[in-house]
Amino acid sequence: MRPRFLLVDLPRLQGDDATIYQDRARQRDRMVVRFIAAFILVAQTVRIFLDWNVVPDLVRAGLPYRFGGLLCFTALFAMSFLRASSAHLHALTGAGFLAGSAFMVNAFAGIAVQSQFVMTALVIAFLLFSPLSFGRPLVLMLGTMAVAMATIHMPMAGLETVNLTARLAIIGVVCGLALLGSRTLERQWRRAFLLERNLARSHEDLRRTHRELAAAYATVKATQAQLVKAEKTAALGRLVAGVAHRLNTPIGTLVGASSHLADRTERFSRTVADGSLRRSDLARFLQTAGEASALVLDNARLTARLIDAFKQLETNADEPVIAMDLGRFLAGIRPFLATSMPPGIALVVEAPAGLTVQGTPNLLETVLYQTVGNAVQHAFPDGRRGTVTVRAGTDGEGGTVLTIADDGCGIRAEHLEHVFDPFYTDGHIGGSRGLGLSIVHSAVVGPLGGDIAIDSRDGHGTTVIIRLPPAEQSSECPAVEPAVP
Repeated sequence: MRPRFLLVDLPRLQGDDATIYQDRARQRDRMVVRFIAAFILVAQTVRIFLDWNVVPDLVRAGLPYRFGGLLCFTALFAMSFLRASSAHLHALTGAGFLAGSAFMVNAFAGIAVQSQFVMTALVIAFLLFSPLSFGRPLVLMLGTMAVAMATIHMPMAGLETVNLTARLAIIGVVCGLALLGSRTLERQWRRAFLLERNLARSHEDLRRTHRELAAAYATVKATQAQLVKAEKTAALGRLVAGVAHRLNTPIGTLVGASSHLADRTERFSRTVADGSLRRSDLARFLQTAGEASALVLDNARLTARLIDAFKQLETNADEPVIAMDLGRFLAGIRPFLATSMPPGIALVVEAPAGLTVQGTPNLLETVLYQTVGNAVQHAFPDGRRGTVTVRAGTDGEGGTVLTIADDGCGIRAEHLEHVFDPFYTDGHIGGSRGLGLSIVHSAVVGPLGGDIAIDSRDGHGTTVIIRLPPAEQSSECPAVEPAVP
């Protein structure tokens, strides 16, 4: 494994990252060059004014060189604003710095102390180039400048007494420090850039995921709406088919009986008109009329009951909702429920005292009568013995749970998902209209504001679970007597 040393640990950039970082590095380099040139311009301009008050003769003697240096650094500063110079920024910077520094060294060449001071300032300016982007152009620029300063600038500044090897070593150390600083800064900048790019990609991934989730959610909502619409259409179709099926038999019987009675009446009228009426003809007509009338009346009553049961699917929501003492209500309705129990079927009612529920007496009566009646009718075929248990309790959140359970034959799996559909029956028990649990479902999820579920397994009984919302707190809960069915 390669050691993570300062000089070798430089993050690599590829693809778009390399292109984007290169553009940013060029902008940063122009800013660095601009800053260094402006710094030298300001410092040398201030130096001219200060020296003019101290040694005006010397200033006049070296003034052309000073202006030449200022002109070089001014050109370097202006060049940093040109985008066309980006491709050769390091070469132009090195040439401009060397030319400007040469003018400044010449300006102070006659004063040994001043010229050495200028040389020190140039070395400091040399170190300021370390924020430039690290790379081959920077190495070539600093290397060229180091050789030029050791062989040209330092002798001009009166440092020719130091041998060339020492001068190269001194400037080489400065060059190495500048390169080390540039390498260190370059590493930090690249790491920060990669972190920024990774964060940008993460944000873009999050935005894309959010858009995909939003699109998926919209698709799910649209699909859900379509499924609800399809289910409503299917439920309406089943309802219409159930209504048609249930009403078809009595209405068909009504039509048949009425047609038969009309036909016999026409025949009887012709017999009377012909004058051939006999006592036996009158007796047969009266018998037929009585039978047809009874059949018409029975089927008309059956049709009326079916329509009345169908109307119960839309429960009356206008009845005022009140807080009821469920225990007292169940105790009051228990005798009426017990009278509907056939022989061999026991009824158990369990409810704690003081349990209140928000509801309407008529709807609760309907729920209990229909649920218990459904259990009695379907759970115990062929005289089977058993028990129907009505139990009330709380759900731990202030609401009420009402369960109606039987230990009968249970509901087969293929019928369980349709138990709340109007007019749906298993087809094995005669006399069932398939509306009991539909009416209960409409009452519970509608005006009573609760929910209902059913748990059953074939051969293991059935439990209807009704959850009602918490009752509003009141100072007194009225005792509601159930109506006599």
